[in-house]
Amino acid sequence: MIRLLAIALFFWIVIALVRNYIKRAPRVRRQPGQPERIGTMVRCELCGLHVPETEAVKKNAKYYCSPQHRDGI
Repeated sequence: MIRLLAIALFFWIVIALVRNYIKRAPRVRRQPGQPERIGTMVRCELCGLHVPETEAVKKNAKYYCSPQHRDGI
């Protein structure tokens, strides 16, 4: 009976350790050389496409995905 309890305790400890490890492991691993974040996404006023703010064309406090959309073409 003691052996059975010892085996059950061993498996319970192993399962608890594995669950704890899974909780602490990082969910998303980024590739080396890849930026951590893209940045803020903004919506084009003409077509609704979302682009990074750094790549968007801005006119009168509005964002556009391209110079053609900024000009209304």
